[in-house]
Amino acid sequence: KVCQVDTRKLWLSQKEAAKYLGVSKDWLRDRRNEGKLHYSVVVNTIFYIKSEIDKLIVSGAISGRSLFLKQTQQHLK
Repeated sequence: KVCQVDTRKLWLSQKEAAKYLGVSKDWLRDRRNEGKLHYSVVVNTIFYIKSEIDKLIVSGAISGRSLFLKQTQQHLK
């Protein structure tokens, strides 16, 4: 499924961020509460810094890659 969020934006609304990541608003709230995503509230709308969302994706990708390599190495033994 292709995301229809303008990736040139610096800030994404909660709805856009959820769509961009393919997650729920509750998942975003949990990351906020954990301190993993900074946010701003403007007139009852939550906004996230897109570059932080991208960093969150990359950090997960690195962890996933490391896990994959570890599992692959164990399988080859």
